[in-house]
Amino acid sequence: MLRIWKETSGATSSHPDANLKCDMNQDTQSCEAGGDQPGLNNSALAPLATDGVVLNRAMLQDPSESLTSKPVLCVSDSRPLEAVILYDALLPNAESRLMEALHEIDPEESSFTNTFRAARYALVEVGLCASDLVWRRAIREYVANRNDDDDPNFEIANKIRDLVKNWVFAMPNLNLSSRGFNVTPKFVQLIHVLKSCGAYGDTFCGIVLVQRSEVAIIMVDIMRTMIDELAFIRPYALTSELLVTDGHEQRELLHNFANGKFNLLILIKNLEDIDLPRANVFIRYNLFESQLSYAFACAHTMVPDGHLIHMAEKGNDLHRRILQEYSGPAVDDKWIEVVSQGGNSSIPSCPLKETGNPYRSDEETASRPEVSIGDPVNGGRLFEDDALLAVFRIATSLQRSITNPSLHPLFVVHPIPIPSMGGVQQFVCTVTLPPGLPLQTIQGPPRLTPTHARRSGAYQFCLQLFELSGLDYRLIYTPRRSDETAYANPSLLKSDLVSGNSCYMRKRPDFWVNSLQNSKERLFPVVVSVGNPEGPSEPYAPIIILTRQPLPHLEPFKLFFYGVFATVKNARGPAVIFDGERLNDLHSYTLRICRTIANKAFVCSMEKMAYFIAPLLPSQAKDVSWSNLIDLHDVIDWQAVARANSNYITRFSSDSLRDPSEFEDAVVQDRLVEFTRRCYVVRLRPDLSPMSKPPDSPREMEYANILEYCRARRKGFQSLQDNNQPLIEVSKAATVLNRLNPVHKPLIETNKSGPKYLIPELCGKCTIPASIYRTALLLPSITRRIDDFLIVKELNAQFFANMILEQHLLSAVFAPSATFETDYERLELLGDSFLKYFSSVYVFVFNPALSEGALHKARQHIISNKVLTQCALSIGLPSYIQGKTFSYKLWQPPNFTVQDLSLQHLGRSNDLTSSSGNGGMAIDTMTQAPVNDINASTMHSTSQSKMKHKAPDDNITQWLGDKTIADVAEAIIGAAYLSGGRDVALRVIKALRLPVANVEQWEDFCQKALAPPSNVTPRLRGGTLSAVEGIIGASFKYPHLLSQALTHGSIHGYENTCYERLEFLGDAVLDFLVVRHVFNRDDHMSPGAMTLLKSAMVSNSALAAVCVRTGLHAYLLYESYALGNSIQSYAEQLETRRQEEHQKAVRDGRPPGQYWLDMEPPKILSDVVESIIGALYISDGFTSDGVELMFKTILEPFYDQHVTIKTLSHHPTKILFEIMQTQGCQQFSIEKQKLGETDGTRCDVIVHDIILASATESTGYIAGRMASTAALDALEGDPSFMAHNCSCRNRTQIGKKDYKNRLEKMLADLEEGQNATTEEDHNDAMEVN
Repeated sequence: MLRIWKETSGATSSHPDANLKCDMNQDTQSCEAGGDQPGLNNSALAPLATDGVVLNRAMLQDPSESLTSKPVLCVSDSRPLEAVILYDALLPNAESRLMEALHEIDPEESSFTNTFRAARYALVEVGLCASDLVWRRAIREYVANRNDDDDPNFEIANKIRDLVKNWVFAMPNLNLSSRGFNVTPKFVQLIHVLKSCGAYGDTFCGIVLVQRSEVAIIMVDIMRTMIDELAFIRPYALTSELLVTDGHEQRELLHNFANGKFNLLILIKNLEDIDLPRANVFIRYNLFESQLSYAFACAHTMVPDGHLIHMAEKGNDLHRRILQEYSGPAVDDKWIEVVSQGGNSSIPSCPLKETGNPYRSDEETASRPEVSIGDPVNGGRLFEDDALLAVFRIATSLQRSITNPSLHPLFVVHPIPIPSMGGVQQFVCTVTLPPGLPLQTIQGPPRLTPTHARRSGAYQFCLQLFELSGLDYRLIYTPRRSDETAYANPSLLKSDLVSGNSCYMRKRPDFWVNSLQNSKERLFPVVVSVGNPEGPSEPYAPIIILTRQPLPHLEPFKLFFYGVFATVKNARGPAVIFDGERLNDLHSYTLRICRTIANKAFVCSMEKMAYFIAPLLPSQAKDVSWSNLIDLHDVIDWQAVARANSNYITRFSSDSLRDPSEFEDAVVQDRLVEFTRRCYVVRLRPDLSPMSKPPDSPREMEYANILEYCRARRKGFQSLQDNNQPLIEVSKAATVLNRLNPVHKPLIETNKSGPKYLIPELCGKCTIPASIYRTALLLPSITRRIDDFLIVKELNAQFFANMILEQHLLSAVFAPSATFETDYERLELLGDSFLKYFSSVYVFVFNPALSEGALHKARQHIISNKVLTQCALSIGLPSYIQGKTFSYKLWQPPNFTVQDLSLQHLGRSNDLTSSSGNGGMAIDTMTQAPVNDINASTMHSTSQSKMKHKAPDDNITQWLGDKTIADVAEAIIGAAYLSGGRDVALRVIKALRLPVANVEQWEDFCQKALAPPSNVTPRLRGGTLSAVEGIIGASFKYPHLLSQALTHGSIHGYENTCYERLEFLGDAVLDFLVVRHVFNRDDHMSPGAMTLLKSAMVSNSALAAVCVRTGLHAYLLYESYALGNSIQSYAEQLETRRQEEHQKAVRDGRPPGQYWLDMEPPKILSDVVESIIGALYISDGFTSDGVELMFKTILEPFYDQHVTIKTLSHHPTKILFEIMQTQGCQQFSIEKQKLGETDGTRCDVIVHDIILASATESTGYIAGRMASTAALDALEGDPSFMAHNCSCRNRTQIGKKDYKNRLEKMLADLEEGQNATTEEDHNDAMEVN
């Protein structure tokens, strides 16, 4: 069967076959017979193409009526006639007898590894015959080039050679009914198409596109044996790169193809961009997710009688999706024009859909010796033949982002004048992209062919962009993980049967490992700045992080400082080359910074150091834009680097003791050791001296003056050289902290007083300035967040093809226990509802005979936490989950180790030249006991031993429960939906390996759905259709579905077509619409409040109220007197309650609440709302257009009026308490205070010692209600309040029973004063803690 696509504008409506359509999943006979498009009630699927005709294959076989002369279609000048050839699915093929014998000789495939792999490819694509013939060809080549010394397994190789050499090979058998059939149905169809092309006679020129060179070669071998079937075919396999790089080879090929020596080229995907003569027929034997590949195919057949044929497997949803999204009308004509001109035209502004997949195996990529651009994030490689696609994608993105599109050609190939007689013609390519990047135009190197010139120019552009840190890592394809590791999770270390949790390895970014493979002289800078979060008096200087490979783009992120936050910004710069001396300086400076801030003896060789730290010149600190990083050598403060590398501290000279500039931006320490406490210099105090006793310094209160304190407390101290020197006023320097936790609290001060004033002569000045020191203290938090970004980028590329927006995926992998700024809870709620929605549609469509109860069970096999956890384990998801707070005390840069100081005296890692008379600084005996060499080494070795055992547990492992893993999987689905809607979420569901086969895109549901015909449902009463459509604001394309939605099971004879199945589907659709509504309406609402709202909105009581309020209940179809009375009685009582509630709301000045509570409605009322939604959803072809209209017409206004945080219950205190319970907050209270006889009572809502809201009223009851209402308003206005102030959820949670008891006590206490006349307690506190 052939399908020809046509342009709608060129179709001749008078043609008798113009309206014929067919489907990939229909058999050939039904398609060729023609027929109308199947409706929703029929089992046949909708057509693959929107416009098409079906032509009998005989039309191709009859020269008098070949396609070249058939006037059935008119196409645009840029497109050939297109057809889809369907072939039967390949049955699971066992190995051939030859392969079985070979595996007996070499079960591990240690010899002829590539041939084993090629034989498997040939088996799948061509068949058993081809698989065996691969071995025959391989052995012939092996014998011709035999060298036993090169093969360590030559004995096995000789046995294989002897076996194959003596094997009797079968020739291809294309008879499907024969027992000797030894090719694939796909290859049979290809041969039939080629036989049909005999109608072209001597003018035939054809191209067959395949994925792999092994398949192309063996196809040619087989075709040459088929003299009877393909006598006119003269095939040639285009697999050699010489056709690109060698001008002579390319010219000879073009000549042979033009003069008919070869008339069929088997072209591999990797060579589809070479310049070839136009062909009559182009056959895409393999389909590719690439619109550019389709454009190349069209360009190769731009002749008047050209035909483009796509080969697709019957019933293959992936092939259906590729044909819909990557070919035909989905591709703009302008792209075909661009490709046909070799890129020598401007890039169109229309989209270009590409996955970037080069369709190479991992083995092929690993074995390629060429130079390539490495992706440090995921380890992928960009070769010269991949660069063309990368540049097209970059240009398209830029062209679509600018207001005035660029008209300059993308690729312009120029011939280089031949220098002399006998010279070789060469070409260069100029690449020009639209503006928007640091690089716009380059000229590639000279090459022998225009094709190679284009490739080289594109590669040079990518390489230079890479050097400028401007190449998006997502342009480099990341191979997807294979299915061979399914249900194997190497990150699982052990499990705890008591708690149900398991210990997993935490993922470390591959970036730092991959970056070490780069040249050590070239570094890529990233300037990091945080502003001044603690005010201008405590500045934070920008610093430079130099990596061996360019970091990908990083979004700004927040660090938290005791109630305020700072935004960390970064600016990337181009690569910089450093000589050996400068590299040594950066290496030493990085070690100094890391040792100082961590107070640990870090060591790391230069070869293993993943990144370096450098300070900026003070004059450059204000402007850290990309343009200022062009010449990085001039902006690094090399003098500061040299000072820090010379020693960890310097001593104040006698000449500088009274110089204020010596103490500006300084950090000092009063002990002569490397790892000690430090202080910031506030100012120099000339008014104070060592003989002074400052009243604001508690440390020296028991002594006559500061000098006497030093004599008593410092070991070995006797006197100063200058007793009148000014003092230094200091403040305690901060230490490394977790700045990623928004609920971070200040450290609890100890009773021990720190220094307020220090004597300069006894101090050492840290060689790192205070402004750099403050920023350096943030490095652990900054580098941890960079690691988080890198891990998310890896996860997104490895499993989800970069379909998910990274900010959403970042939140999705963070558990609440990690105390990050955001976590997965909101996304988990959205993803859970979407998964329920998707799985309900899935089981509904693929189980048309199951009842509602059976559908629930079938759905559980997809959405249960057990299934989600197993699927997450199968892809190794737990290692990417961040379930643990940042252990800043265990921070350690990549490849750093802690030095063993057993052979080194503690505190003497550097020699100091002292200007004081005592020859050195004594150790403070009250703060650090004197130790000798033996004690020091013993103590340090012990601590290091403990650290070595503790670090692996705390830093590289984490304990996760199955529920957390399942929640993360659901959150990822929610993130996917936010990123790209339902189709992206569907693909992520498949990437998570949930058991959902037979669906590739949402449209497949409509293609495969079955619905009962109209003659098996009851007839609607007159006027029902128009009335219901008027109520819901949407129309039914298939009214009999509304009839089913209104039919109760009590109607005799229609039990099997009542609303139950539709109610099951509508329930899931409504659930998702409600969650999405709440999610979008309150974009920062806490997950607990969202859950409360969702539960209230989809409850049976609320839906029953909607049904009665809108009048839908009047159109129900049932045959039960009792049911009718029940519905009527409920409707009357509900209306009475509604009127009463509205009157109370007006009187109390509040919105009307849920007047339907405490009433038990007939279940049919809520069911019918859901069944109508299900019927409307199916009627619209499994799209949500109609149900969204219904939602906005009757449900959304109802919810906005009656179901909000304020109206969830008649008592707002109960709702506030439930929100606190879902948040896990244990430090929440409502404190009541009697103000006086006439002043009333005040109630304060207090959360973690913060007064969230207050109210004063005549009684405690009213004050409590008003304060709770105000607190709900406050939480709604500041949704991040709980996240920033409550960390109770990381502690042990109190039980629900305790919560209930305390709530009852709280409400009872508030109600005491409602009608009381006795004196209330002056200060009655009700606390939950």
